[in-house]
Amino acid sequence: MVSPDPSLVVRMPGEVFVATDELLAHLPLLAELADDLEHDAHRLGLLSLDYPLGPLRKALDECERRTFDAADTVRRLRAGIITAELGYAQAERTAIALVDVASNWATAVFAPWLGPLALPPLVVGGAMVASDQDRRAAVTSWILDHPEAITSPEFSALVRRVVTGADDAILGRIVPPWVLMLLGDHGLGLLGVGTTAAVVTGVSARLGARVLNETPVSVERVGSTVGTAPPAGAAERLARVPEEKQVRIERYSAPGEEDRFIVYVAPTQSFSPVAGEEPWDLTSNIVGVGGLSSGSIRATEQAMAEAGIGPESPVVLVGYSQGGIVTDAITGSGRWNVKGLETYGDPGGTIALPDGVRGVAVRHSDDFVVATGGPQPPVDRVIVERRAFPEGSAIPTDKPVPAHQKDAYAETARRIDDAASPAIRGELAYLDAFARDYSGREAAEVTTFEYRAERVSGSSSGVGR
Repeated sequence: MVSPDPSLVVRMPGEVFVATDELLAHLPLLAELADDLEHDAHRLGLLSLDYPLGPLRKALDECERRTFDAADTVRRLRAGIITAELGYAQAERTAIALVDVASNWATAVFAPWLGPLALPPLVVGGAMVASDQDRRAAVTSWILDHPEAITSPEFSALVRRVVTGADDAILGRIVPPWVLMLLGDHGLGLLGVGTTAAVVTGVSARLGARVLNETPVSVERVGSTVGTAPPAGAAERLARVPEEKQVRIERYSAPGEEDRFIVYVAPTQSFSPVAGEEPWDLTSNIVGVGGLSSGSIRATEQAMAEAGIGPESPVVLVGYSQGGIVTDAITGSGRWNVKGLETYGDPGGTIALPDGVRGVAVRHSDDFVVATGGPQPPVDRVIVERRAFPEGSAIPTDKPVPAHQKDAYAETARRIDDAASPAIRGELAYLDAFARDYSGREAAEVTTFEYRAERVSGSSSGVGR
């Protein structure tokens, strides 16, 4: 059932217009109402011509005038709503930008004092990571017992400002603040979260450290089935994003047509900063955000090639969490013919994408994992946002970062499938048709491949196999 949802905030391509699904669903209804009123007014005008001058014709003419006025009022109401929403969106962007500029400037100016002050917490944090299992368990237990501390839009905004200002805090000790502002996120964009991530991983590789150091990867096909039905809707596509097997690829074949593919990419499997066997780890997270070729990105591309996807093959990518970073990077590489992109809880929003890539980006405003990718720039996709746990609602205590969990995004995906705004419905129809157009043809075939990747031990590389 399609129904407006006031909890879904929809950002149109380019972020020029921001409104709730409920409001966007009513805008076309207002336009339709205005057209109907105008049509009725014309009919009244024609009807009045059939009568001689007199009270009845006068009444019909008055009714015609008032109906035209009503149509004009509805159109002005619709235009006023759009103008108000545009003003709200612009004011919101301006306010956020001003706060970010002030925060980054202050960070750069006070870097000589902030550095020493930040050192003890960094040491303590490092000790926690490297320390024994009991300490890590205590930290995890506290986070689980107090989920409200990290599950709010305010905390997400704080995380975004911290990660955005990290490079300013470091460089502010040697570079004038005005230079940082010129080169940073709100200037030329040469510095930012991606730059910081790239520098950190580059330094680690040069020092030969095992922390955040990339390695080659190997990929193996571990499953293959025939006859899968195509996904219908956002919830079904998200449900097909794998976990342990990391990459799932569906090939849609039809006689006389080029094969189409849907690639589903898994979230992070390991949060260890030391690269082990698992490519979907913290190293790949940071390397991927830095715009470099991570193990998970290379593994996914190897799986795509093994499944028969060529540079011209039409493909739709679906990713959750780190899977979003991977799909963003693959799309942005320009090496693949990406026709659609659908991501959930994606911290890779700063990765540059080609113009015209359609799809949906789904984010929770209280999911701070998304904020670790820094400011999210305008894209050509429709962005759908929702607060997973509104103020006053019960927050689960059995899993860390509740707003980032797959079941939380699954609930949002179900709401997206029920949304009524034309923007969301248009993108869902486009993504559904990509697979359905082939699967419904005679002699069509759907083949599903599953892949598992591992890091190759004993070597390190920025590119790998």
